Amino acid sequence: MTDRECLMKKVQSYMFAVEDFVLYLDTHPDDKKAIEMHSALAKKAEELIREYEDEFGPITSSSPRGCDNRWNWIDSPWPWE
Repeated sequence: MTDRECLMKKVQSYMFAVEDFVLYLDTHPDDKKAIEMHSALAKKAEELIREYEDEFGPITSSSPRGCDNRWNWIDSPWPWE
């Protein structure tokens, strides 16, 4: 597995965990420990996304990274590459 693939797997894992906590919190809105865990996971996911995008380019077309003077969304490898 390449460094790019490994980092993307980490991003996906953290984003899955964040969404899983969202579902839990929908039914347990007063669970302070779950809220703290959600916040910690979301922060880590943001860090990983920033790391990925700094090294490999934007993950989504709405990413603000690197879109200063040129539309560079197409410069990154496509998911199947």
